Amino acid sequence: MQNSRENIVVVGSINSDITTYVHDFPKVHETIMADRTSVSVGGKGLNQAVAAARAGANVAMVACVGNDQFGEQAIEYLIENGVSVDHVNQLDGIVTGTASIFVIEAGENMIAVSPGANFRLTPQHIDAVYDLIAAADVLIVQLEVPIETSERALEIARKEGVKTIFNPAPANAKATKLLPLVDIVTPNETEAEALTGIYPASSKTTDAVLQKFHELGTKGVVITKGEAGSAISIDGQRFDVGAIQVDLLDPTGAGDVFNGAFAVGLAREYSFEKAARYASAAAAISVTRPMAEGAAPSEQEIKSLLSLQSA
Repeated sequence: MQNSRENIVVVGSINSDITTYVHDFPKVHETIMADRTSVSVGGKGLNQAVAAARAGANVAMVACVGNDQFGEQAIEYLIENGVSVDHVNQLDGIVTGTASIFVIEAGENMIAVSPGANFRLTPQHIDAVYDLIAAADVLIVQLEVPIETSERALEIARKEGVKTIFNPAPANAKATKLLPLVDIVTPNETEAEALTGIYPASSKTTDAVLQKFHELGTKGVVITKGEAGSAISIDGQRFDVGAIQVDLLDPTGAGDVFNGAFAVGLAREYSFEKAARYASAAAAISVTRPMAEGAAPSEQEIKSLLSLQSA
């Protein structure tokens, strides 16, 4: 990895996203007609890596894809967006992961993920990139790869003093064992409930969730709440960052964009509040664009929106 910019490593998933746009979600046993369907590249890991790269960082991705056309497309997309693919493994006899996404007219979505090659990313792959992780400013991991794989990456980062962001998605209660290795955990409301047993519906329950995460061992917590912004507790600081109001088109991947841009802010040693505002601006721009592919904004777009907000 180069040293001229912030160095971020993403250990995570790469998927082919099949996005279907409908008026409303179908009911059980109901067949409905869709407005349109699109196929694009995605996966939480890929989305976060691209978001960080577009936000101005030097990014390397560690992942597995199938030796198929979807894997080839994903690798090409990463290269086009300035992400190093030296450690993206193409595997024979296994398909690239797939995400089936429904988006309704109100802008809400539902996603089902078939992991495919993502679940072939092992702790041994992580040991092979020990030096890469050790040289990073920030490591990002999620849960679309085996928990043991994310755990090994976090162990290396902790040993080498690398800042870590853990995005606990898809929600998995077993992931609480990772929290003592994590600097900052970034769940949405549903994921927060899965890990703590408390849904952050009000200010009181949000505070309870934040405290529970600290009790489980993590230093910092950022609960993302979509249009309601984010609730943050880090190093004894407790504050909220409001979302920037925009015309919502498609929220797919917005949380990933937030995480990627937030990692850039941390790597630049922004204050936590400034990093969260930088990430919120990036996420706000992304939801005005269709699909996750191509939704992440550039560093200049993020700074321009922040300038407008402060004007």
